[in-house]
Amino acid sequence: MALALASSTSLTVGLAVTAVNIAFPAIERDFAGASRSTLSWGLTGYSITLASLLLMGGRLADQFGRRRVFRLGTAVFVLSSLALAVAPTPAAFVAGRLGQAVGAAFASPASLTLVLSRFPVSRRTTAVGTWTAVGTLGAAIGPSLSAVVTQGLGWRWIFVVPLPVCVAVWVLAPRLLPEGAPEPGALPVDVWGVLQGSAGVGLVAAAITEGPALGWSHPFVVGAALGAAVLLPTFVRRSLHHRAPLLDVRLFTLRTVWSANAATVLLTAAGSATWLAYPLFLVQRWHYSLLRAGIAMTPFPLTASLTGLTAGRLVERHGIRRVVAIGSVAPLAGLGWLAWRLGPDAHYARDLLPGGMLFNLGWGLVYAPVTAAALRGVPQGQLGQATAAFSALRQLAGGLGIAAVIAVLGNADVIPLHAFDQSFLA
Repeated sequence: MALALASSTSLTVGLAVTAVNIAFPAIERDFAGASRSTLSWGLTGYSITLASLLLMGGRLADQFGRRRVFRLGTAVFVLSSLALAVAPTPAAFVAGRLGQAVGAAFASPASLTLVLSRFPVSRRTTAVGTWTAVGTLGAAIGPSLSAVVTQGLGWRWIFVVPLPVCVAVWVLAPRLLPEGAPEPGALPVDVWGVLQGSAGVGLVAAAITEGPALGWSHPFVVGAALGAAVLLPTFVRRSLHHRAPLLDVRLFTLRTVWSANAATVLLTAAGSATWLAYPLFLVQRWHYSLLRAGIAMTPFPLTASLTGLTAGRLVERHGIRRVVAIGSVAPLAGLGWLAWRLGPDAHYARDLLPGGMLFNLGWGLVYAPVTAAALRGVPQGQLGQATAAFSALRQLAGGLGIAAVIAVLGNADVIPLHAFDQSFLA
């Protein structure tokens, strides 16, 4: 029950990431007169805020108690969703989305660490696999659910639909989740380190997110990159010498931690890039409606989610190296198939569906074990900040993958077919 409760938070966060993208044209129509650049901060601002605050959310969970921070994050997410449902102005809409990101940054790392404390080390891969798979499921059903709700009830209802789950999580957490109390004698959080680390990660996220739209030579993007280049090395240096850093960077000297995080960065970037290419191809080349494209895409992350549920058991039986090595072949085969088969006469069931299923089958098989490996050997009292660091890197990698695929596809009004082949090969 504890795993189901924590996983439902991952489901809600996954929904929040993907559902708004589909509803964005309807939001633009409702706020007629508002500039697109202002409203787009409801999308990019969410990603930047989430990435920048995850480290702080994980550290506060270790410092003040994981269940307490988890419930606080859930409450902020619920209140922000209510504010979005009744947002009267574009500024209120953007503020509500930023509030959702704050709640997710506090709730997400704490939810996974609360669950891990209930499982022995030998079973943690299964627990992580379930948590990850349910989050992927949220991202999977987000586009199609958003399209249906937006067309039937209006875009504001996409923020109302997940609320019963969030409220149930908040109410049941004290009964089903362990307290996750902080260790006695814990030192106060390094406030200056919090500011440095959050700002540095946020600037990286801002540069990656805004680069494709503004151009990589735009003053904002260059300034964000330069600011991150100054802040992050300073943050690492401070973390090495402070008694209670925001992030104990020595964790990354563990082989399992740094290698699994490196693998996750590459895997997340590939997944984000591919999942963006799917709807662009369906809408631009086959002229699908948003609803039809959302439904057509659903089997792909759904496959990754279902595979992730079984990955933990496979690792317990066969070992992580064998599962990851074999699982990595399927995404390669899937992307190669897509680059080969998506020609002028391609068909969804014959050409796109097999390649997408292969990619996501392997992605789900690899992602959960690698996530569990990233936390292997981390002391119990540091699970919160380790989970937060992993999640922040995942957010940045997703933005990097999207930026890369946009660079490959180009800015043409109608993307040429060969550009999609190049994006899959890249």
